Amino acid sequence: MQRKLIPNVPEILYDGNNAAFFITLLEATLKGLGEDIDKAKLTALSGEGNRFCWTDGEWVVGNEVTESINETPFETQNRVLSAIGWDAKYITVQRSKDGNFMNMDTAQIRQDFITAIDKGFPVLIRYIEHADCDLNVFFGYEDDGQKIIGYNYNNGFEPGVSQPSDVSVPVTWDNWENNIAGYILLQNKTETASERSMALSAFRFISEHARKTGEIRGKKVGLAAWESFLHHLEHDDFSLLSSEDVKGRFGIYCDTLCQIYARKGALPYYSYLAEQFPEWRNKLETAIQALDDCASYGGFLWGQGFTFDEVGIEKFRSPEAREILADAGREAMKKDKIAVEQFEKIFE
Repeated sequence: MQRKLIPNVPEILYDGNNAAFFITLLEATLKGLGEDIDKAKLTALSGEGNRFCWTDGEWVVGNEVTESINETPFETQNRVLSAIGWDAKYITVQRSKDGNFMNMDTAQIRQDFITAIDKGFPVLIRYIEHADCDLNVFFGYEDDGQKIIGYNYNNGFEPGVSQPSDVSVPVTWDNWENNIAGYILLQNKTETASERSMALSAFRFISEHARKTGEIRGKKVGLAAWESFLHHLEHDDFSLLSSEDVKGRFGIYCDTLCQIYARKGALPYYSYLAEQFPEWRNKLETAIQALDDCASYGGFLWGQGFTFDEVGIEKFRSPEAREILADAGREAMKKDKIAVEQFEKIFE
């Protein structure tokens, strides 16, 4: 039976930050293809380094996943791949309520993956359901595609409880097609835009995201998401919730912090641009400092005694304790806004 394995796809660890994981996967995929790639640049061009998403009026999981800020499927992925000159085909797998395929079948999915891997292109995928992490990259197959090969990046990551999975040995899956929500087929590399054009496009998108007043898929984004998130953090009544429910909300809060902390990921690219384009230097240096200060809010809670044990969870129930978190969050939001304003001055 036919078997194929693309070599040199780097091993990476999933650290529980779903919002940033697509960029980590993409970096590994492109490096496996021999491309000299800058992760900080990918983070900035995709918008993942300056995103913020929150479901107004609710405490729900999913705000942190890549697709939560997309008005159309694969919008983030298309943005960054197009920016760096990659043509790709984006497939959303549609299913009926009972799980049956609507726009394709198992044979078509299998053939798409076999064709791509035979050409030497790993396939970036999105799962329907897979613990905390809904993304992966497949780079091999066995038995003519009946089995698929990739790393098992997350087998149930719980912050403060478990560690990221050991990914040293590729895993082979049966019946893999049944858990595929969509996938990206890399086609070919084309000429990229100039560094200036790419940067200006990134700054415009960051500003548009930050200033957006309408919702995306029922969620607020940008500064409006900041406002909603901080209001509910400070004012929602946790007094009648069970300890398990408070723990769940604490986890959602920490997922939100992952979005904020991801701002650090793009800073090296902004520093590079400041050197490349001296006329931008002062504005970019101001933005870099503001974003670094904003990102530090991602670790503020640990210094305030919030932990994943029973004591820390009960502390999160307290309105007084959450007011401290909200006040610090407002200062972080101000820093985020300062950075956006500096980017806007560049492309005005």
